[in-house]
Amino acid sequence: MTDQPITFAWCFSHGTMHRFKDGDQPWCTASWVAFTATTEEAAQEAKQHAYGEARFLDELPAEKQLEVIKIGEARA
Repeated sequence: MTDQPITFAWCFSHGTMHRFKDGDQPWCTASWVAFTATTEEAAQEAKQHAYGEARFLDELPAEKQLEVIKIGEARA
């Protein structure tokens, strides 16, 4: 097992937290937002602060939906 850093990202398409090994190409091409966090718990708190209880994109207000979509477009 390695101590390779992990990027935590909330996926609004799958409704769950994804984990991507740093340096690897993210395997999910859906609507997700990464958080600067060293633990999943910290990433969950950041997601809660930024997006509340929403699990899926359609549960967000329109302006937050657009934010998530723009974040995804910037990754492409």
